[in-house]
Amino acid sequence: MHTENAVYIRGPQDRIFELAAATENWPVLLPHYREVTVLERTPDGRRKVVEMAAVREDFPARGLKFPVRWRSVQVCEPERGKMYFKHLAGVAVGMWVVWTLEPDRWGRGTCVSIRHDLTYPFGFLNGWFAHDLVGRQFVQAIAGRTLATIKAKVEQEAPPPPILGE
Repeated sequence: MHTENAVYIRGPQDRIFELAAATENWPVLLPHYREVTVLERTPDGRRKVVEMAAVREDFPARGLKFPVRWRSVQVCEPERGKMYFKHLAGVAVGMWVVWTLEPDRWGRGTCVSIRHDLTYPFGFLNGWFAHDLVGRQFVQAIAGRTLATIKAKVEQEAPPPPILGE
C-alpha cells in the first residue's frame, strides 16, 4: 500500500515543521486526534515513541466517527525538512511514514508531503484491505485532514507571501 498527500502552505517552513513535529500537541491542534502520549523521548527530542489515537470522521457512514489507535517511533530531522514514523503497533503495524517539507521553486510556499508505505507479511492482506480500506479510507483521509488543518493554522498566523507573478 502506498499513499501520498501533499499541500502547499504559504508560511515559514520552520513553523510548519515545529507544528508537525510536536505530536504531543496534536490533540490541541488537530480536532481529529483524540490523544497522543509520549512513551519515550531522547534528551534532544528528535526521537520519540508515541501512542496516538484519532478518529476517522464520516466512516462507515456520514456523521459517525471511527476510532483508531497505534504506536509509532518518530524521528525528526529539521535540518533536512524530514520527519519519519514507523508504526510499531496497530492495524498498520510495519507502516513507514515520511513527512517532507521543502520550499517550492515556483514561490507557492512550502510543499509538505506525507508518504505512507505498508506491506503486510501476509500477502492476502495487501489487496483490497491494505489499499482501499487502510490506505484510502483511513490513512489518506486522516493525513489529508492533518495537512489541511496545519495549513489553515499557519496561513492564519501570518499573511502569506505573494505568489510569484501575482
